[in-house]
Amino acid sequence: ESEEITSFHLEPVDGQPVVRHLPGQYLGLRFQIDGQEVRRNYSISSAANGRSYRISVKREPGGVVSGFLHERLTVGQGVDVFPPAGEFVLDAGNGPVALIGGGVGVTPLMAMLQAAAPSGREVVFIHASRNPQVQAFRAEIEQLAATHPNVRVHCCYEESAAPGDSDGVGRLNEALLRRWLPQSSEVEAYFVGPPAFMAAVRKDLRAIGVADERMHWEFFGPAEALG
Repeated sequence: ESEEITSFHLEPVDGQPVVRHLPGQYLGLRFQIDGQEVRRNYSISSAANGRSYRISVKREPGGVVSGFLHERLTVGQGVDVFPPAGEFVLDAGNGPVALIGGGVGVTPLMAMLQAAAPSGREVVFIHASRNPQVQAFRAEIEQLAATHPNVRVHCCYEESAAPGDSDGVGRLNEALLRRWLPQSSEVEAYFVGPPAFMAAVRKDLRAIGVADERMHWEFFGPAEALG
C-alpha cells in the first residue's frame, strides 16, 4: 500500500464464510514466533465481503509481529484469528460524516469509506501523512471518490509536496478542518492516528463547534491522554 504499509488478505482454511464485521472493527490475531505466543489487534481495512478480511500493517523498526508479517509470513501460511471486535464503528445514519486519519491510523477508516461511499451520504475523507511515499491507499481512495460524487478527499503532507500533489502542506490544523469539513452541525467525525494527532484533532473539532457526542475515535489508552 505504501513504502511502509503492506496489506494481508486472510481467508478461512475451510473455505467457509467469515463472520461479518462492522466497518471500523478489528481482528485479534495469535502468532507463534520463535517459540513464543504473541497476540496483536489489527483493524480490518476493508468493508465486509463475506469471504475474507484485509489487515494493513506498518513495518515498525524492531517490531516483533510487524517484522514477522513483512519478512517471514508466506502465502498459504496459517494464523489464528479471533472474531471481529470493537465499538469504534460507523453509524448507520444518513447524515454527513468526516473520516480523519493520521498515518497508518487510516486503516479502520478505509472500511468505513468503502461502506459509506455507496450510501449516498456526504463523506469527507481527510488523510494526513508525512509524504506521498508513505501515504497508504491513495489510488484506492481516489478511485472511490471518482466513482462516488458524494465523497470528497483531502490529503495533507507534513513534508513539502510537489505543486498540486496535496491539498495542504504541514500538519493538519483547525484552519484546514474548517475549510474541508461538511458545513453541518450534525457531522459525525471519526478520527484515528498517533495520540498527539488525535489530541490535536479533538481540540480543533471542539473549536470548530463539533459536539463531543459527535466525535468518535479509537485509542488504546486512557481517554484523558487526549485532553
